[in-house]
Amino acid sequence: MRRFLTAGTAATLGLLLLSACSSTGPAPVCNMSGIDAQRQLVEVPADGIFSSSPLKELPMNSVAITDETIANKVFVRAVNARRTATGTVEVVSQIINCTDYPLNAEARVQFYDKTKVASEPVSAWRRFNLPARTSNTYQELSIGTESVEYYMVEMRETR
Repeated sequence: MRRFLTAGTAATLGLLLLSACSSTGPAPVCNMSGIDAQRQLVEVPADGIFSSSPLKELPMNSVAITDETIANKVFVRAVNARRTATGTVEVVSQIINCTDYPLNAEARVQFYDKTKVASEPVSAWRRFNLPARTSNTYQELSIGTESVEYYMVEMRETR
């Protein structure tokens, strides 16, 4: 005895098969308008009381993209820090690749004390891969415990 598919069953089965093949997973949204807000610079103290400084510096507790070839390719979704159980500081930053091709990047972090002076040597450059339209996390631990109050993550593209 043979069973035949009705037209409705065959159509439903066909749509299910097509939908399984045609869609890819969701990609992160790259809000490029937010990049300018991320790159706000803060004023450096002026030389005199009534003079303004022509220089700007990067704010503490942020990611500085120092390579202009990658600046419009990635978006920093978040950067946070927390104290670990041992008292060190862990910096975690989430980076999104906004391009349609994979990127290789590297980052390092400098930790500062409460007076904004480097409290330990800058970390080594650590490489990470950013597949097309995905995100990855860069994280680093400080060596010091009580001396760490601020941090600055520096990021660039590798070749």
